[in-house]
Formats: sequence, structure tokens, C-alpha cells
Amino acid sequence: MNDTFTRWLSSGDMGQCYFREKGYGYIVIRVEKSPDFEYLFCQRRYDKEGMKRDSTFKYVGIYCRKDGLLYDVEHDLASIEDDPEPLQKRSAEALREQLKAAVREKVEAAVGNDRNNLQVTELTNSELLSRLDYVYKHSAREAARKHYLDTVDFEPPVFCCNYGPGQWKEDSLLAYILDPEGYAQKEAAAYMAENQENMLYDFLYRDAVLKEYRAILADTENPVHLIKKISAVMAATSAKTVNVTIRKDGTEFTFKTEASSLRGDCGSHYNSYSLAAADRRKFAELFGRSADYTPEEILCITYARNVLYEAGK
Repeated sequence: MNDTFTRWLSSGDMGQCYFREKGYGYIVIRVEKSPDFEYLFCQRRYDKEGMKRDSTFKYVGIYCRKDGLLYDVEHDLASIEDDPEPLQKRSAEALREQLKAAVREKVEAAVGNDRNNLQVTELTNSELLSRLDYVYKHSAREAARKHYLDTVDFEPPVFCCNYGPGQWKEDSLLAYILDPEGYAQKEAAAYMAENQENMLYDFLYRDAVLKEYRAILADTENPVHLIKKISAVMAATSAKTVNVTIRKDGTEFTFKTEASSLRGDCGSHYNSYSLAAADRRKFAELFGRSADYTPEEILCITYARNVLYEAGK
């Protein structure tokens, strides 16, 4: 930071500060917001003239008298700093992220991944009850399936706080700068008081997903197990196309298809759109124009004479 500017900040001089840095001339003035804070405004000019009546002063940041640091610094002022990282960590958005992390940590510590630490034991909110009903009927099964396909080993879910601070208001930003710990503590307490049922819903949602996940593991005939094996072996190869042999309606057929079509969750079937054109036509002749093929129908997948997948192994 420019030495002239730094000395002016700490001096308390309410007059203007002029200095040159990196080819620009800066005229900075400050206006007291409160006993603890001053707002800084600046004219930045490439020429060497002083203040001009037709040039406006732009807001460039906050000076905190308590710790002698700058916050919420705008580009015009931040550009004079050779190492912008400390200023970036004190930007309004960075402070907001710091608050979010601090509050979530405090709430998660208070809950301790144990619903017995909540003050409610059942849901009464109609919107949450409706959402939970949808979870039981649909989304828990989908989430469990995705978790099974996306992970190698099962990891029991843990409670995660969803607190997200709103945009800063004039006074809230200044209050946080003065006392980050105290401000975060108040926010955590308020979140705990106002979101008891929401947090219980999170536990009930996790219960539902875990139940569905265990059902997948227990159902050894579920095609999702084949999909996981196929996607895993396909993820391990850089092949763009592979050869697939299927047995469908008692007929065996080998075709070339895009490897990417086998790398994700196909749902209940793989479609034939990814087949090579000639093979796609033959597939339609054998099985019908709208036909597809299922994971259970795949006998093997090969690439450059290497067997990548074989049913039953």
C-alpha cells in the first residue's frame, strides 16, 4: 500500500490525501460514518492535474479505526496494492462467506449430528410435511440411487447446516467487521431458534435416503448393480467407441456404440441413438425402430480385443 496514503489513514487527518501510484494520481477523501468507521471516496486520474470540478468522487472502501484496516475496497483503490489477497479477504463478499462458514460450524457443533439436541420431535409445518411426503414417494429413491452409483463405499450422511446470510445491509456489515465472533454467535442462535423443524426435516430426509440405499444393497437383482459395474469399467477406459454384444429376445447382436453412452446412469435402458449408423439400422431391423437395450441384456463389452465387461463376472 502507498506510504503516503497509509500515513494519512492512521493520522486521522480529515483533509484530502493526494498521491501517485502506478501512473495514476489519487485524491482520496474520507467521511466519518461512526466513531469506528470512515467511508473513503476517491478520484483517480491518469493526468497530473489535481482535483477537477467535473470529476466525481467514487466510493472505494471502509476504514476501520478500531483495527486500522481497510474493508470492502473497490478496484480503483485495490489496484495500487501489489498483493491484493489481504484486501480480497476483507471484501464484502469474502466477509459474507466467512460469516456463513462460521455460523454453519457453530450450528453443526450445537446439533452434534444428533436430533435429540433439537427442541422438536415431529413436523407440524404443512410445507415441510408435503416435501417429506414427496421424499418418501420419489426423491429419496432417486438420491439413494445416485449416491450408490457415484460412490465407492457407503458413507453415513451427517447433518449439515444450510444457513446462508442475506446481502449485507449498511449496519450489519459494520457490526460484523467490529465483532465477527459475536455477530456469528448471534446469527447461529437465531438460526437455531427459527429453524428447528427445518433441521428435523433434514434428519428425516437422511433417514429416508438411508432406508432406500440399504434397500438397493439388499436387492441383488436390481439392474442398478449392473449399471454401476458397467459405468465403472467404462470410466477406466479412454475409448471413444466400444463393441457391445447383447442377447435380446433370444437374439445375439454385436454393435459399435459411443463409450460415453455407457458411462452414466442409463435409467432402465440404454438407447440405440449412440450406435454407429450401420449398426443402428441393423438393430432396428432386428428389434424394432423404437427398441432399446437394458443392462441385463448386455453380454460383454470389448475394446481393441480387450474384454472390458462380461456378464456374470
